[in-house]
Amino acid sequence: MQFQAEVGVLDHVDGSSQFVSQDTKVVCSVTGPIEPKARQELPTQLALEIIIRPAKGVATTREKLLEDKLRAVLTPIINRYCYPRQLCQITCQILESGEDESEFSQRELSCCINAAFLALVDAGIAMNSMCASIPIAIMKDSNEIIDNPSAEQLKTSLSVHTLALEFIDGGKVVKNVLLLDSNGDFNEDQLFNILELGEQKCQGLVKNLRKIIQDEISPRLAA
Repeated sequence: MQFQAEVGVLDHVDGSSQFVSQDTKVVCSVTGPIEPKARQELPTQLALEIIIRPAKGVATTREKLLEDKLRAVLTPIINRYCYPRQLCQITCQILESGEDESEFSQRELSCCINAAFLALVDAGIAMNSMCASIPIAIMKDSNEIIDNPSAEQLKTSLSVHTLALEFIDGGKVVKNVLLLDSNGDFNEDQLFNILELGEQKCQGLVKNLRKIIQDEISPRLAA
């Protein structure tokens, strides 16, 4: 999977990152832990405020749904009990969608997940584990399963999927499927093939994310 990622790209926030995959580009900022409003406060753990801003126009129910999916992925991997009665604000600004926004959201969601993970680590938030996400499509004519499909490939697909996996032991072991969001026509065998391909590609991605953390974030946190 071809991608580019940077951390520390924004000022005046606790952590930030930029994640680019093909024509999809996302910038994520993390602020926290900070004092929450009374309605947001959780007595025993960190509250999460997640905002996704679209590349064009204002946020709609589409972005609200993406926020819910991103929350479902991030909640298990953050050590929220380290920060009782605190709040973490996570904002993803989609700079370039890289897909037809009226039909698809797989590329954006996957990039938001990867960008948010890097930004959280950059902010020094305690994490239980690592995560990585990729979009996958089954092509209409050939039934071929491909990872990181382009905008054109999404349009000629039978089904589209966003997979996010949780990794432990330095990214070597898959602990859990955090998200498998699927739309379209597929059978059980194809689903298992998607998980097999997805695990292989996510393992490669998480190794690269770990290298970025070691090279760019760890020296700064140690200092």
